[in-house]
Amino acid sequence: MVRPFRTSESLESERVTRDKVGEFLRRRGFVDISDQRSGHGQTIVATSPNGDRLTMRVHLCWRRETGSRDSNRVKTYSAAQLLARVKNGNWEGSIREKIERSKSKGIGHWLFVQRDDEQIVHAALVPLSELLPIWCAQRDISKRLIDQGKMGRRRKNHAMNGSSPTLWLQDDRAQEVADALWKHQGVRNLAESATAISERLPDEEANRSESTDGAHYVPQESDRRQIVERQIRERRGQQQFRDAVRKRYADRCLVTGCEVLAVLEAAHITPYRGENDSHIENGLLLRADIHTLFDLDLIGIEPNGLRVDLHPGIEKEYGYLAGKELGCSQAQRPSLEALKSRYQQFQERLARPE
Repeated sequence: MVRPFRTSESLESERVTRDKVGEFLRRRGFVDISDQRSGHGQTIVATSPNGDRLTMRVHLCWRRETGSRDSNRVKTYSAAQLLARVKNGNWEGSIREKIERSKSKGIGHWLFVQRDDEQIVHAALVPLSELLPIWCAQRDISKRLIDQGKMGRRRKNHAMNGSSPTLWLQDDRAQEVADALWKHQGVRNLAESATAISERLPDEEANRSESTDGAHYVPQESDRRQIVERQIRERRGQQQFRDAVRKRYADRCLVTGCEVLAVLEAAHITPYRGENDSHIENGLLLRADIHTLFDLDLIGIEPNGLRVDLHPGIEKEYGYLAGKELGCSQAQRPSLEALKSRYQQFQERLARPE
C-alpha cells in the first residue's frame, strides 16, 4: 500500500493554522484584513499597525506533533520549505525564480508561521527582497558549524533539506542559524510584537489574586483606558492615512503606475513614530514590492526632480525604473523636507559596503 503524501491529520492541522492567521494579525494591530485561499495556498492583504498595506504569502512551518513521544524534541526547532525541490541542482536560481513568481502576483512579503496547539509561537514577516540573502546566510552558517564539528553527528545542511530549500526560524542546537533570519534587516517578528490590549495585563494585574472575598469594588481611572484610546486613535489614523493617500494619487502607484488596488500600499516617507507622521504630504502610494524596497533604502527618490534612483543590488531586476519621475502633479508633490531626509538615508545605504 502506498503511503499518502498528506494524511488527513496533516491537512486538518494546516486548515486550523491557516484559520488562525487572520485573528493573530488582528490582535497585533493589523486591520482591513483580506484572507484569500487557493488550494493549499494563502495570501493575506492587510494594513499594518504602521498604516502600510501589505500583501503577504503565508508559509506554514513543519507541523509539531506535540502529543507524540518526540513532543519535547520537536519544540526545539522550527522550519519551513521555500519550495518542494530545486531545478537542476540550482538552489539559488530556483529560489530566485520562486520569488519572481510571487512578485508578479503583487506579493511583497512571505509570512512564516509556526503553531503549537492553539497558539502561534513564531511568525516571521520577511520582505521578498531579503529572502534569498537570508537563505544564503543560513546555508553558509550551517556549513561552517558542521565543518567545525559543532553539530555533532549532523551532516545535513540546515538550508538544504534533501532537495528542498528550507528556512529556519528556530534550532536550539544552532542558534546562529535562526539568528540569520531574526537579526536580518527588514524582518519582523510578529509573535513578539505588541499584542492586542485584551491579551495583555499590567504586571500588577497579572499577579493579583483572583479572590476578592471581603473586598468592595472601587472604580479606578488608570492608564488602561488611555492605552486603549490611544490604540483606537492610531488604528483609525492609519486607515485614514491610507484612504487619504489613495485619494490623493488616484489609486495608482507613483513609481510603476500599477492600478491593482490589492497590492497598493500607503508608505510613510519618514518612518511612522506618531500621529503627526501620518500627514498626507508624508505619504506615497506604492506597489507592495516597491514599498518594501523603499523601506529598505534600496530605492531612493531624489527630492528636487522626484527621480527614482536604485541601489546597485536591485538594478538587474528593477533597472527599468531607474530615472523615472514620480507620477504626481506639482500640486501633489510630497513634502520636500521629508524626501530630503529619506534620500539622505538612501545615500548612506549606497555608501555602506555590502
